[in-house]
Amino acid sequence: MKLFALCLGAASLPAAADVVQVNSSTWFKRSTADSSTLAAADKCWAASGSLLGAGAASAIVTNHYAATLDSAIAGCGFSSGYFYAPHVAWVADPVAAPSPNPAHAWQFGNLSAAQKVDDNLLSPLTIAFGGHKFWKSNNPEIFNGTGWLMQNSRVDPVRGGQANPLTGCTSAYFFHINKTGGTAYLHLLASNPQGAAITLEAKGSAYTNLTKPLTGKATGQSYFVAKDWRDATFSTNFSNRAVGASQVTEIAKLSMANSNMADGRFEVCASAGIYLYTVITTTGTLSDAVNRTQGAPAPGQIYSTGPGTFGREGGVYANSLVAGVTEVVLPASNGQHIGFSFNTTSKNNASLQEQTVPFITRLSDSADRTYGNYGHKFDPTLRLFNTTGSPRNVRISFASSYTAATNTPSFTFSTAASFNGVKFDLWTTPTQPRQVIGTYTVGANAHFDARLTLFVAGLGVTNQQLIVETIN
Repeated sequence: MKLFALCLGAASLPAAADVVQVNSSTWFKRSTADSSTLAAADKCWAASGSLLGAGAASAIVTNHYAATLDSAIAGCGFSSGYFYAPHVAWVADPVAAPSPNPAHAWQFGNLSAAQKVDDNLLSPLTIAFGGHKFWKSNNPEIFNGTGWLMQNSRVDPVRGGQANPLTGCTSAYFFHINKTGGTAYLHLLASNPQGAAITLEAKGSAYTNLTKPLTGKATGQSYFVAKDWRDATFSTNFSNRAVGASQVTEIAKLSMANSNMADGRFEVCASAGIYLYTVITTTGTLSDAVNRTQGAPAPGQIYSTGPGTFGREGGVYANSLVAGVTEVVLPASNGQHIGFSFNTTSKNNASLQEQTVPFITRLSDSADRTYGNYGHKFDPTLRLFNTTGSPRNVRISFASSYTAATNTPSFTFSTAASFNGVKFDLWTTPTQPRQVIGTYTVGANAHFDARLTLFVAGLGVTNQQLIVETIN
């Protein structure tokens, strides 16, 4: 059937169509002649609503589709014939609905405008982890002097760590705040520890809140980094850069006024193992930055993982992507809702799904998992099945679990997203924790794929949820 779709074009036969959908009761006939002129043995009745598997099709000829059915209609002595085209349509083979998942906790009632689902009632997504290794620099988040912030080249006597040359492609993310009292420069460097030259390519973006002021929805340095990744429009993009043996190259550099925030996400690919560094200087020169990679770590506020604390990331973590298809059977009645864990951790609440990833190597004072998942790509799909004979309308929302009486930037969630390929901005606050994405129709005995794609922006609250409500 795919071959016919390519030959005939979408106007005649939709791509991947292999089912005849009977929209009005009609005859399946051995020829295109008027049914009233055909003998009973040469025509079979096809009832409205029938879905008939077919192995071949043609373009419309004399107002008819030619079709070879996978199996003959009950009581019919033939399986190759013709349908009157206005009465049928070619459609893709419907996906069979699964049995309702007992882990999916539907609740009665629709939600008010600012209402979210209680964390203890959230259902798990069907997800897998992928992408690249993720090199992350966020500890110390606040620095107040010069030196390196994160490196994977050696064991440091103060902060620990481990030599871990990065091969192939690696995602890299940093978020830092300058509290030196003056202008400082943040450098992202790559060094080649090999005995021969290597080639390097990198793409990504980095901004400060001086160049991208944070004033509300769809603003700020972290939002624009996430937006660049959604749109694949990068402020840095180079390939085939030669890096000599035991040499260093600069991937990005940001000038930071005192109290400035800096956010950056990159993908770095190398032909052999490399080390990455984030370094703070006051001169902005490459030579100064290179020298400081071999010196002491920059002083700042270190937060470690503990019994009740997440800590901040400083290490190489296992994955950069969270994705998967979650099959959801809509309940028979309307006026119900369900929430799914999104960007959650079970560290402080066993009811929540663990969606963070562990470290491969890390600085010993830094987070053991990617709590917050800043810079990670989330790409889940909710496959919503309607097993009734009538169309159903569903409302899909995104919400943050954290609520409060006042709003502060670090407790908002702001990023550039897309829903089934349509771009939009997500913005939740403690006082308005839920944003409706839209209302969608799931056809009778059919399914609808709801795919939300985003990069988790920095300087935001963690623990979100995807919500589905059956409206009518």
